Amino acid sequence: MKMPKNVPSQKTKGFTLTELLTTVAIVGILSSVALPNFVNQINRTRQNEAASTISQIQTTIATYADEFGLLPGSWADLNSVNAVMTDTGPSQKDSFEAIKLAGGHYEVAISKSANLFTITSTSSNAPNLNIIACINLTNGASAVSKGTISDVAEIPNSG
Repeated sequence: MKMPKNVPSQKTKGFTLTELLTTVAIVGILSSVALPNFVNQINRTRQNEAASTISQIQTTIATYADEFGLLPGSWADLNSVNAVMTDTGPSQKDSFEAIKLAGGHYEVAISKSANLFTITSTSSNAPNLNIIACINLTNGASAVSKGTISDVAEIPNSG
């Protein structure tokens, strides 16, 4: 009696141990290459978002000085021109001490010396991906410096 051709034989019912181990090894190698790149890209995206917010803060400082004829002295002052958002809403602190930006990945603090404001931002998840910006209201110079994975940002020359 002949076996029908549609019935699978014992040899084709599954994968061999060698095939499974090869597949697991390939997936492991691909994951070990792709995962660090994915995490680095997420960190760089967060850094770019924080840099954008810091650029907005620079503009807000200049706008406040133009509008009121005074230098801002706190986050609450800046919020009278443009909201600086945190996870709990606009920051209302009466100083420029560190606040956590919306999203919770970067902390930002401002220090001022006469007409020079220095904005420093750091991330606890990626400390090298810091951001330092400054704006000089005397001559209008401003700059933003972003750290890289290998080097932290330095204070930019604000002229």
